[in-house]
Amino acid sequence: MLKQKTKISPTLILFAITLPLLIPFFFANASISDDANYYEKYPLYSKYEKKEKYGQYKKFAKIKKALGFDNATKKAQAKDGYAKYKLYLKDKVKNRSYIIYLPQYTDYKKYQKYSDASKYSKYKAYDQDKYDSYKKYGSSEYENGYNRYKAFMRDLDNVTTNRGPQINVGLWSYSKDDLLGNPFKLTANKQFNVTNCASNIIGQIPVGQNARVTYVEGSNGTLRVYSDTAIIAQTDIPTNICFESSDGNGDDMLFDVNKPGSNYDQYRGKIKIQHSYTQDNKDQEGDLRRIWVINMLPLEHYVWGFGEIGGGVEQHSLAMIVTARTYARWYLQPTVTKWNEEGFNVLSNSGSQIYNGYDYEKDHPTIPELARKTNGIIMKNQDGDIVLAAYGSWTDGRTRKYEDGLFSGSCKAATSGDTSAIYPELSAVSDPYGKNSSMDTCALASAGNHMVGLSANGSLVLARDNGWDWSRILSYYYSKISIVKEY
Repeated sequence: MLKQKTKISPTLILFAITLPLLIPFFFANASISDDANYYEKYPLYSKYEKKEKYGQYKKFAKIKKALGFDNATKKAQAKDGYAKYKLYLKDKVKNRSYIIYLPQYTDYKKYQKYSDASKYSKYKAYDQDKYDSYKKYGSSEYENGYNRYKAFMRDLDNVTTNRGPQINVGLWSYSKDDLLGNPFKLTANKQFNVTNCASNIIGQIPVGQNARVTYVEGSNGTLRVYSDTAIIAQTDIPTNICFESSDGNGDDMLFDVNKPGSNYDQYRGKIKIQHSYTQDNKDQEGDLRRIWVINMLPLEHYVWGFGEIGGGVEQHSLAMIVTARTYARWYLQPTVTKWNEEGFNVLSNSGSQIYNGYDYEKDHPTIPELARKTNGIIMKNQDGDIVLAAYGSWTDGRTRKYEDGLFSGSCKAATSGDTSAIYPELSAVSDPYGKNSSMDTCALASAGNHMVGLSANGSLVLARDNGWDWSRILSYYYSKISIVKEY
């Protein structure tokens, strides 16, 4: 993983997908597609085993016939001679007269060797040459893969309601002049508290009233919060102000944040207004001082508002949802600190991945439904680390390894080799499924297609036209991954 102030800047920008809206745990070195193959093939080994058992029966039947043991009298005589010769072997002096029973002893011993196979006659249906090819499916490699996939599928069926860790999403930012001229305003579906983002409750806003935040000029500048009727006491706060449910239940807390120029105004969870003065603001927003509007909510609720799919082709949507969850989860790691000073983990726009909150979730109910089916499921790489799940819209017929990504519109030639030395899961693969037929490489790059990781149009084609399921799609575009239920 990346260290300290992780700056992904142009390198990991995920661009908005331009598709039309469409109505077990695994061992580290095994991919889910490998284990799915083992799961399918390992049971076939039992047919080879049944053929082998019937082969034993045929040997038994042949010997039985050759010895004449189809005749019960002959079989009984041989058995008696076998017993007497064993007495001779036990005491050759006392039982020397039994030496004459050696032929019966030999025949019956040969018969006994295969007699247990008499019960295998029921496997006659498996006496076919095609079952010989299944012998290779009985190795420990196939057995272990079968068990891993079985455990994985069982784990998937164990749907949980744990909403995961909190993620902080930067919705948009104001300059101080923007906020002075047009204060931030929000209302909610129930009473909410105004806090200093710690333990101090500054005030409460009843249902039907707005809370507003403006900027107060000074040596460093502060934030001031007030309701429709009056300034709330002790509300000049240097850094941040939080709004959260008064009853402690954030699951059904909906804030309307009056987002400028957007139809997506409602967000679950909590809202934070954070004043920051950082170089990140300068690099990304144009000036050092910014006041950020931040949505704080569980990771699963964040995924419900994932805005880069419409939820139509189920297996494609599932692949995208697991990808989006994994990408967001990567940014929650302590070592990934890109936006820490600004108070959030990811942006809500294509600088990270598009998140449109409750309004999008409400308009596209298939997305929360499919997210619930994969609740808590993410990808990990061969080292057990969370996958840096980059994705884009199109490719030119091949994805790029991480080092060769066409970030920031660059159109550089690929270096030698397909395997990434930095993120092996982000290695190059053939992608005829996601190839854009009308744009060349440089045109695709300038339109924002970095071609690293999953190809969204390729995922769509594989699901819709080729019948691939979501796990197979993910293990194709991300190399040597495991898929786990983290919570």
